[in-house]
Amino acid sequence: MTTPTSIPAANAGRTRPGARAWRVLAWLLLVLLWPLPASGGTSVADVALPLPVASGDPPQTLCSGWFERPPYQFADTATAGVAGDPTGLDLRVAQEALEGVGHAVGYRPMDWAAQLEGLRRGTVDFVVGTYFDPGRLDYVHYSRPYREERNALYLRRDADHGFADREAWLDAVEQGEFRLGLSTGYTFADPEVAGRLSDPAPEARIVDTAGDAENLAALMDGRIDGFVADPVIMDLMLARTGQADQIRRAGLDLGSVGVRVMFSRATVPRALVDAFDREVEALEEGRRIAQLEVEHILPAFLVMTTSELWFNALTLMGILAFSASGVMLARRERYNLFGALVLATLPAIGGGVLRDLLLGREPVFIFDTPEFLLLPVVVVATGFLLYKLHDHWLVHRAAVQRLIARQRAGVGGRLVGWLQQGLDAWAVAAFTVIGVGVAVESQASPLWLWGPVMAVVTASFGVIMRDVVRSDFNIDMLKRDSFAEIAVLGGLAYSLLLLWPPVELSMTYILVVTNVVMLVLFAARLLVLWSGRINPLQMGDPHTLPERRLDDLEAAEPALWERLAGFLEEDAQGRARAAEPGRLESLHKDFGYALEPLLSEFTSLAAEPLFESTVVRYQNLRSRFDTLRALEQQLYDHLRAPAPGDLPDAEQARELETRVCEGLRSLLDTVTMAVNSGDREDFEWLRELSSNQRTRFDGLRARYLQSADPRPGGALDQVLQRTHRVERMMWMLADYVEQRLAPGGGAAVSDRRQRQTLLQGA
Repeated sequence: MTTPTSIPAANAGRTRPGARAWRVLAWLLLVLLWPLPASGGTSVADVALPLPVASGDPPQTLCSGWFERPPYQFADTATAGVAGDPTGLDLRVAQEALEGVGHAVGYRPMDWAAQLEGLRRGTVDFVVGTYFDPGRLDYVHYSRPYREERNALYLRRDADHGFADREAWLDAVEQGEFRLGLSTGYTFADPEVAGRLSDPAPEARIVDTAGDAENLAALMDGRIDGFVADPVIMDLMLARTGQADQIRRAGLDLGSVGVRVMFSRATVPRALVDAFDREVEALEEGRRIAQLEVEHILPAFLVMTTSELWFNALTLMGILAFSASGVMLARRERYNLFGALVLATLPAIGGGVLRDLLLGREPVFIFDTPEFLLLPVVVVATGFLLYKLHDHWLVHRAAVQRLIARQRAGVGGRLVGWLQQGLDAWAVAAFTVIGVGVAVESQASPLWLWGPVMAVVTASFGVIMRDVVRSDFNIDMLKRDSFAEIAVLGGLAYSLLLLWPPVELSMTYILVVTNVVMLVLFAARLLVLWSGRINPLQMGDPHTLPERRLDDLEAAEPALWERLAGFLEEDAQGRARAAEPGRLESLHKDFGYALEPLLSEFTSLAAEPLFESTVVRYQNLRSRFDTLRALEQQLYDHLRAPAPGDLPDAEQARELETRVCEGLRSLLDTVTMAVNSGDREDFEWLRELSSNQRTRFDGLRARYLQSADPRPGGALDQVLQRTHRVERMMWMLADYVEQRLAPGGGAAVSDRRQRQTLLQGA
């Protein structure tokens, strides 16, 4: 007897239909679950569902995630589009490469862990900014690398971690002597570091974090001893948070790795990845990726460099120099208070405002840095008060006026001049670097063109606008000055060094290049100001420059004095006397022929657009030639007078005439020697020699009047009357000496009115 559940022997080799169905279902479940890897972190849902595999065409719009990781991924609130649109180097490279193969992209905010999970499930099509990890090959395709990224270890600046090399640091981590912060899913660049830290010893103290920001906070709180990050990202973060003085980068080589794009195997076939690689290669060959690096990495580095306190302080000092020059112009040309404010403000901010308007930059920089506008206002107000204090009080204090005059002529004046030149040179350097930096930030392309343009606009156009407002017909910066050329050449060199760096682009490289360029520009401008050389890049003929023509006129001056000294010669006894009448006439005629073309040259120069310093020199040299012409006429008139005849007092008259001629010859010879030497000490000695002419001649005439009773109309009376003409000649010589000793200061009127004065005088 058998039980109801027993199987008859005849049916032992057969299975019931229901049992067969359950067995088939069990085998199917086993086959489906077999490919899933065992993982401690895998959820029930992961075990229950298989990894999808792309079986058709990829979607037309590929989806990815992004999170704040500047300059590679960040929300660009400064674009003209929707505020907060994602941008960055990695996002732009992926977008342009995918658009090149015919696919649009879409980004949505998503943290790193969610992006990895989306790649596994097929809800995310690709992820940017990743390293190669063979553990992910079962659910992603990797693209070719499109940039290199380095790892760096960051420590507290006051921490005493003296690791000799990378091995010493890894040993410290594995032995638990160094607490390492590690972002979830972080992959190290160096395979050895990744191998030793992926499965650390039990003693290792590794703190899981959500990213670089949490690592930085944990380091500042003392919960970790250090962390590994990309130096580009971390240096920018430290600069923005103001913690660069508390955190340092260890000098360990943790390697570099190629950065790639991961594509989900669930939605993207390998053929699309291969096409993407070819497009990335084309972007590299066309230097488009290098251009994107310039657009996204350089602005961050430049902002960090130009936001330093020392840079801003020196830039404000350059603006101070520009503003002070505007105040002095306003004083010289009698502008009112508002006019002075315009003249002081335009060179300080005019170039920057024009630059921002040309680039369509919003907001214009003065709204972000109002101190650039406030400083000229303070300078104008202070200058106005000081000038009024001088005009209404100090001008009546003789002692104060003498002190001011001594300071202007002495060390004080030189110090002020040196300071103004130094600030002027620094303004060129700082404004040039700022102009190129703004061109980089605004993504003006090509940078080798727009970098120099924005540099010269920032540095020079404010001064040009100021001179246009002054109705100045002779804008120095567009003619003789080399200010603009230095800005252009410096901007070009700086742009090229940023575009094609000879070493890896880094914060250190940007800082070094920026400082070197500024120092070179500062030294070049200072050298030009110190040497006083005229711009060699002028379009006009250098041989017809007014300065060179004045040099030629001044070089002709000694020959005229030698001609004048020849009017007196020696007699047989070696005493001075007038040249023979025939020779005297010839000398007078030759002097006129020699002087006439020189005076014509002065008339021609008066019609030239002369600069202020050239006008002062022109006026001084023209006055000297006028004095020389008048002196020659007086000397000729004196010497051609008839000699004393046989009158009773003729002997005394001849003695007096000889003494006068001896004095004249001695003085003319001394002046000729001083003019040939050009030594200031010689002219200062001449000043003492020619002073008090009236007292001396009055004494001379008094002695002859006391010793003899000259008859009216007699020989002695005639010679005594002629001494008044000699006294006038002595006065002319003294005036000439004062003209030679006069400082070449600035004129008190504008260039336009100076030109009108010169033309009227000519």
